[in-house]
Amino acid sequence: MTGQWVPGDTRHWLSGADVQTNRHLLRNVAEIVGTVMLAEVISMLVLPLVAPQWPLFSLRLLGMAVTLLIAAPIIIFRLITVWGRRPSPETSLVSSGVMKPVGLVLACGVTLTGFIAYWMACESHRQSEVAFDALSERIKTEVARRMNEFEDGLRALRGLHEASEELTLQEFREYCRVVDPKVYFQGAMGQGFIRSVQKDNSGPFVAWAQENLGEDFQIKTAGSLDEHDDYFVICHIEPYAENQAARGLDVGSETNRRVAAEKARATGVPTLTAKINLVQDQLNHNGFLYYLAVYQTGVPLETAQQREAAFLGWVYMPITSELALDGILLSGDGKVDVEVYDTMAIDLSNKLFCGHGFHFEDEEQGHQYVPVFSKSYPLSFGGRRWTVQINSNPNFDTSGLFLRPIFTTVFGATLTILFAMMVWNLGTSRLRAIQLAESMTVDLKAAKEEAEEGFRRFNTIFENVPVGVNLLDVDGCVLDTNPAGLELWEAESQEELRGISILDQLPKQAHNLVIRSLCDAMTGHPCCVEFQMTGLRGTNRLIELHAVVFENPTLQYKKTYLLAALRDVTVQRQAEANLREAREKAEGANQSKSEFLANMSHEIRTPMTAILGYTDLLADYSQPNVVEPERKEYIDTIRRNGEHLLAIINDILDLSKIEAGKMTVESVPMRLDSLVRDVMDLMHVKASAKGLALDSIIENKIPMIIHSDPIRLRQILVNLLGNAIKFTEIGRVRLRVCYVKSENSLRLSVEDTGIGMSEDQLGKLFQAFVQADNSTARRFGGTGLGLRISKRLAQILGGDINVTSEPNAGSVFSLSLSIEKIDENNWLTPDEACSAAAQKKTGLDESTKLSTVALKGMRILLAEDGPDNVRLISFHLRKAGAEVVTVENGKLTIEQVTQDGTIDGPLEVPARFDVILTDMQMPEMDGYQSTQLLRDKGCTLPIVALTAHAMAGDLQKCLDAGCSSYTTKPIDRKRLIEVLQQYHPEAMSATT
Repeated sequence: MTGQWVPGDTRHWLSGADVQTNRHLLRNVAEIVGTVMLAEVISMLVLPLVAPQWPLFSLRLLGMAVTLLIAAPIIIFRLITVWGRRPSPETSLVSSGVMKPVGLVLACGVTLTGFIAYWMACESHRQSEVAFDALSERIKTEVARRMNEFEDGLRALRGLHEASEELTLQEFREYCRVVDPKVYFQGAMGQGFIRSVQKDNSGPFVAWAQENLGEDFQIKTAGSLDEHDDYFVICHIEPYAENQAARGLDVGSETNRRVAAEKARATGVPTLTAKINLVQDQLNHNGFLYYLAVYQTGVPLETAQQREAAFLGWVYMPITSELALDGILLSGDGKVDVEVYDTMAIDLSNKLFCGHGFHFEDEEQGHQYVPVFSKSYPLSFGGRRWTVQINSNPNFDTSGLFLRPIFTTVFGATLTILFAMMVWNLGTSRLRAIQLAESMTVDLKAAKEEAEEGFRRFNTIFENVPVGVNLLDVDGCVLDTNPAGLELWEAESQEELRGISILDQLPKQAHNLVIRSLCDAMTGHPCCVEFQMTGLRGTNRLIELHAVVFENPTLQYKKTYLLAALRDVTVQRQAEANLREAREKAEGANQSKSEFLANMSHEIRTPMTAILGYTDLLADYSQPNVVEPERKEYIDTIRRNGEHLLAIINDILDLSKIEAGKMTVESVPMRLDSLVRDVMDLMHVKASAKGLALDSIIENKIPMIIHSDPIRLRQILVNLLGNAIKFTEIGRVRLRVCYVKSENSLRLSVEDTGIGMSEDQLGKLFQAFVQADNSTARRFGGTGLGLRISKRLAQILGGDINVTSEPNAGSVFSLSLSIEKIDENNWLTPDEACSAAAQKKTGLDESTKLSTVALKGMRILLAEDGPDNVRLISFHLRKAGAEVVTVENGKLTIEQVTQDGTIDGPLEVPARFDVILTDMQMPEMDGYQSTQLLRDKGCTLPIVALTAHAMAGDLQKCLDAGCSSYTTKPIDRKRLIEVLQQYHPEAMSATT
C-alpha cells in the first residue's frame, strides 16, 4: 500500500519516504556513519589540547564520552526527523512544529554538558595535583626520617665510646645486642668501629687485635689505593656472623670510603660515602657507609687541627639502600613510583633505589608510560646531595578524580537525550494515540486470528492425542474428556461421565494412594501414580495418572481444576515384565553356560589326563616291572576314558541338533522287552561297581512290538539309569515298566534311593548346561546335558519326562510314551516279557559271534592323510584279512584306479580294488572332490566315506558327493568292518 504508513513497517521508519526505493535508507546509514566518524575526529584533535596531562587510558575513556556526546544527539535528531516525514493520517511531525523544541533541548544540553565537563576536568586536575603533592611530601619526609635514624644511631654509638676508657669487644657486643641495628635501623647490616693505624705500626696492632679481637684477625684491603701511610681498619662489627667479611677491612684502601672517612674526621659531622657495594652483601645491593668520628673527651674540637689531634676513630654503619628504603611506597598508598639518586643528576649509574607501586604486564609498556605528575626533591644527608624523584603511576592517574569528567559527559549526554525524548514524546502524543489505536486494532485482529488458530491446533491435538486427557474438579469428578478418555472410561458420550468420580472406578485399596496423589497435584507438586481401574463396561486396565493443578484466571473468582492425563499401560507393563523375565533368563543362561564351560573343561581334561597318563605307562611296557595284567588294565582305562570323551562329544552334537531343530528320529517296529533287557545288562556293570542293586519290574501286560526309534529310546533309558546310579551311594536303582490304559501310553520309571533334589533344583533340572547346583557338579561330575537331551528326545518321540523328588529321599524319573493302538495278539505278560528277553539275549550272543566274519580276500584302497589313522585303520583291516593300499590324498586315489596312473587317464578295467575307503578332509584334493571326479568318470566301485563330522547335514553331504556309505571317527572297529562287509565280493554276489 504505497503512500500510506502501516504500524510496524520499519522501511518507513528508516527511509522516511518512498518505500519502493532503498536510496533513502543508504543515505541515512551513510549520514549516521559520517556523524560518528566526525565526532571521533573532533575528540582526537581537541582532547590532547584540552587535557594534555591526562593519562592515555583516561583520554580514551573521555574520547568515547565526547564522541557519544556529539554523535548521539545528532543521530537521534536525524532519525526523529526522518521518521517524522512519513505519511500520517493526520499530519507529520515536521509540520506540527515538534522538532524545534527537540532541537533546542539537544543544542542546550550538549553545550551545557560540554562546559561542565571541561570545568570538571580542570578542577579534577587541580585536585589531583594537590593530592599528588601531599603524597610526595609524605614520601620525602619518610626518606629523611629513615636517614636521620642512622645518624641518631651513630651518635649513640659514639657516646658509648666516649663514655668508656677502653671499649672491649664484649662491651661492644653487649651494646649491639641491646641496640640491635637490624631492629632499630632498617637497612643497616650492622654497626662497628674503625681505627686509624699507621702502616709502620701495623705489626703491633695486628698482634694486639689477635689477642683482644680474635686470633684470625688480619688487615684486608677493599681496593687498590696504596698511596697513604695509614690504614682505616674495621675493628668491631656486629652482628659478627653476617659481617665477618668486613672485620679487619681497610676502608681507606678504596677511594669512596677513604674520602668520606677523612671528611668525617675533619668535620666531626656524620658523613655518607658515595654509592658502593658492601663486601658483606652477597646480593650486591646498592649500598653506602655512614661515618661519625670519635674524639677524646675534654679537649677543644673547634678547628680541624684540634679534631685531628683528638681523633680516636670512627663509628659507622654499612647500609643497603634497597633495604633502607623498602616499604617507602606504603607512604604513597601504592599510587606513586619512587626513585632515589646519589647526586642531583638523575642518571642510571647514580640510582640508589627504585620502587614501583604499579607493575605493568609488559616491561616495555612500563618504560614508555608517561606519568601525569612528577616531582623531584633535593635532600642532604651526611654531606651528600640526594635527589628523590616521585612519579604518579596508573593507580593514581586513573583514580576517581580523572573519571569525573567522563562520568559527567556520559551523564549529561544521557540526560540531554532523555529530556529531548520527553519533549518529543509530549509533542507527539496525539499522533501516537492515533497510530496506537490503528496498531491496536490490527494487533487485536491478528491476536484474535492467532487465538482461533491456536484453539484449532489445541482442539486437533486434544481430539487426536492417544492419551486420555480429563478435566476434573477438586472432588475428582470428570468435567470433560477427549475421545481417548472416553475409550478408557468405556463411555459413549460426555453426558455418560457427568458426576462420575475417578475414585468410583478404583478398587478400595487404591483410594488412599490416588487421593494422596491428587492432593499433591493440588499443592503444585508432580503427580504420577499407577492403579487398576475398571471401565464403565467392566474392563480392568492398569492406568498411569499424571495430574497438574489448573486455575481459570478469566473468572471473577478463580476456580481450581485438575488436568489429569490417563494412559493405559497394561500392555507396556506386561512387555516390561516379559523383558525383565527374558533378561533374567538370559543372564541365568549365560551364568549356566559359563559354569558349563568350566565343568566341560574339567570333564574333558579328566579323561584326557587318564588317556595320556596310561599311554605313557604303555610306552614303558618294555620295563621288566610291568606285567600283562597291568598292561590290560592300562588299555581298559584308555578305552574307558576314550569312550567317555566320545559320549561327551555325542551329547554336545545331540544338543546342537536339538537346539537347531535338526534332530530327526525314525519310527520302526521294535521289541520293548528286548530293549529293556539290553539296557539293564549294559548298566548292570556300573551298578555292581558301586555296590548297588539294579533290577527291573514289568507291572502289567506290555506291548510286544511298538513303533519308535530304538536308538533314541535306548539313549534316554541309559541316561536316566546312568544318572540314578551316579547320584545314588547306597540302596538300589529300579526300572519300572507299565502300560497306562487310560492314556494308551507306556510309562518307564527310573527309581533310586539317592541324594534327591529340592523344589528349586527341580525347577532348573532340565535346562541346558545346568545341574542341581555347583557342588553337585564338583562332587559327581558330568556336563549337565544328559537330562536336557533326554527330555527333548522324549518330546520328539511324542512323550515327556517328569520327575518327583525329595532331598535325601531319592528321585523318580518317569518317561511317558504315547503308542499306537495295539493288536490283541501283540501283548506280553510280565512273565512272557522276561522269557522273551532271555531268548533275545541268546540270539544276540550268536549274532555277535557271527559278526566277526573276516574281510578275507577284500582289496581295499585307503585314502587318509593322518599317519596315525593310517596305521590304525590298516591294522584293523589287515587283521580282518583284507589287502590294503594307502594313499595320502584324493588326487593319488584317482591315480590308483586309472590305467596310466594319471588323474586324467581312463579307469582300469577290471578294477584292482573292491572298495575305496576315503577320508573326506585331506590336503591338495579332499574326499568330496575325488569322489565326484570318480563318479564323473563312470566309476562304480563302492566308496565309503570316513568323516569326523557326525551331523546329519554332513553325512548327507557325503552321500550327495557320490559315496555309497559312510562311517564316523573315532574309528569303531566293529562298525567299520560291518560297513565294509556289505561290499565283500561274496556278499555282493549273494545279493545279486
